[in-house]
Amino acid sequence: MAKRKTTKYNIILKQFTKLNNKLPEDRKLSIKERRRILREEIMPQFEGVSKSKLRVKSIKASLQKAYDKVPPKEICDLNYVDTSEFAFVEWYALDETINDLVPNCVYVKVSAGSYGETNIFNTRNYEYGRNSVKDIVDAIRPDADDKSGTFLFSGYQKLRPRKKNDGTPENYYLDFVLFEIGKKGKQTPMASTDSIRYQVPKTRENRKTKTKIKNLIEGKIKKLKQKKDSKRRAKATLERNVQEFLKKSKSASRTKKPSAVKIDSRDKQFEKTSSLLEKYLKDKKITQKQYDTALEKLLREYEK
Repeated sequence: MAKRKTTKYNIILKQFTKLNNKLPEDRKLSIKERRRILREEIMPQFEGVSKSKLRVKSIKASLQKAYDKVPPKEICDLNYVDTSEFAFVEWYALDETINDLVPNCVYVKVSAGSYGETNIFNTRNYEYGRNSVKDIVDAIRPDADDKSGTFLFSGYQKLRPRKKNDGTPENYYLDFVLFEIGKKGKQTPMASTDSIRYQVPKTRENRKTKTKIKNLIEGKIKKLKQKKDSKRRAKATLERNVQEFLKKSKSASRTKKPSAVKIDSRDKQFEKTSSLLEKYLKDKKITQKQYDTALEKLLREYEK
């Protein structure tokens, strides 16, 4: 098998990764961010340079300049985070909680007993951990019967293997432990809920940092609520339009020769509803599955 040629892009990306790995957590960039910077800022600088004339020193200098433009992340130390913000997360909301609420530079794990568990991964590269999270959620779905209040996740700060409880931010991770809720409200955890925290010195500066982080997370929670409310409104509007189309379609099909007015009204409602479908899918207010189901329903009725 022929050996793949090393491209100029991969040579520079390799140096980028080496530099990134040496940085503290609040300065590290995800592979997605690194590729964007590489594509938009770094590669144009070496456009006229052949692969054989690339020099590590000049590559590092360009990468360092790019890094200096990126501000440090706000929340990378779980010891400053009130983990109760991640308590009582509905099983079906786990993915969006990790994606939208958990800081994007901390370590996370999901522990769900017989439903599975993930490795410890950094939310900076959540795209690599998302599938394993979704697998656990899908495994819970049949027993939860798609209902709320039956299974909940709560986040607990824990110490990563072979790390010391010395306050170093990357030594800790947030473990989302699954709880099964019994008929009488009894909560049964499916993994250990032992938590390890480092006592941050009670200085004025640290209190300000904790308050700032609390406000940032609460701001994220507010945005997520607005996002959910927007999706709910979109779903309700779409359902009203689908029902209106079905009503006009049935009215037009009751007679052998429906009037032109009825047919025109039905066609306009079809156009309006299908346009809404396209818009909501593009705006990510509905899923691909919701889109496909609604469109199939529309077309089935329209083609009668």
